[in-house]
Amino acid sequence: MDDIMTSIKELKKTLDGKIESCLTKEKAEKMIEDIINRVHPSASKAVLPTTEEGVMERYSAFKRKNCEQGQKAWTSEYGRKFGNMKNFLLAAKNRNSELNDFKSVLSEGSSSATGGGYLVPTEFSAQVIRMMNDASPIMQIANILPMSSWKRQIPKQLTNLQVGWVAENGVKGITNPTFGQLEQTAKVLATVIKCTDELIRDSAINLTQFLSELVAEAMALEIERVALLGGSNDPFTGVLNSSGVNQVSMAGNNVSFDDIANLIFSLSEANSKDGVIVLSRAGLNKLMKLKDSNGNYIWAPPSMGNPATIWNTPYVVSSQIPNTVTDGGALTGGSGTIAFFGRFNKNLIISPREEMTVKVSQDAASWNTTDSALESAFMTDQTWLRFTQALSVDVTFGSAFSYLIFK
Repeated sequence: MDDIMTSIKELKKTLDGKIESCLTKEKAEKMIEDIINRVHPSASKAVLPTTEEGVMERYSAFKRKNCEQGQKAWTSEYGRKFGNMKNFLLAAKNRNSELNDFKSVLSEGSSSATGGGYLVPTEFSAQVIRMMNDASPIMQIANILPMSSWKRQIPKQLTNLQVGWVAENGVKGITNPTFGQLEQTAKVLATVIKCTDELIRDSAINLTQFLSELVAEAMALEIERVALLGGSNDPFTGVLNSSGVNQVSMAGNNVSFDDIANLIFSLSEANSKDGVIVLSRAGLNKLMKLKDSNGNYIWAPPSMGNPATIWNTPYVVSSQIPNTVTDGGALTGGSGTIAFFGRFNKNLIISPREEMTVKVSQDAASWNTTDSALESAFMTDQTWLRFTQALSVDVTFGSAFSYLIFK
């Protein structure tokens, strides 16, 4: 009897080992998630610090990334007057008269008594723009076309031309592509950073780099959201709600290889040239599990210096695409997500209007609806920095994009 029990235990141990070595669905999903994390690290969210503790926590993380570098040489008039960004902000905070020559006209007023606003030094502004491009994959693939006025008209293609064969001596048909006028109107994007006075006074801090990171992160993610999902409640209409955009429907209850094929081939060859898929991390997780009819995965990992692709089509991951989309296209209340496909480098235009502007205040206050309390920079020894950037985000040809809502 003991021999039988011993044999049964050994058999159970062997079977447990075999079962443990099997690739279960849960293990496969965990492997895919690990691959996504390695290839596409989670994008940070633009949650700006609003308390002294929050500022110092972000700065501690900033220091750990080894960003404590010396100030770059300044070439602008700001540099010759103030030497570095910290001195510039201190002068703005104290309403130094030397800033009067650089004051910009804002609706809040331009007198020294009301604070006014100041153009951010060119070096700092350019640094923020570069970091915005790094923070948002959409800004990397869009058509960046600066504008020199607050409003302008640019051609917008409405239809394509057509060609046809004619008989000898026959009358040639005349068809022309039709164009409309797209009016670009720059809108102001703003963000407020609440810093402790100690943070600004601390000469050991590379304030330029620190604030660049915060401002670039917040603005880039908001531009990305509006460019993709903008609607009636936003200043611009994004790809999702553009006139003429193609919607591809799932054939079944869950996404399949055929759905992705329909998405890619829903556009003409001209509109799909240099096309890119834009999707969420959750969406990528789903597509990485799909196989074609021959059992081959449609997602191909990076190799030989080439980026990963979906069925040989380049893609980028956007943190602004929700995973709560309904079948009807509402962005909340559902369990789906969205994949976009189109020629972003031609038909999605992001147009900066002017240099960035900063307003500095130690007297500002705001009502905190969460705590039902008044937050005051004056009472908490804080300096609030408001950065503004004017730009326009426009889709020039909605028919050059398609989207798929899938689960």
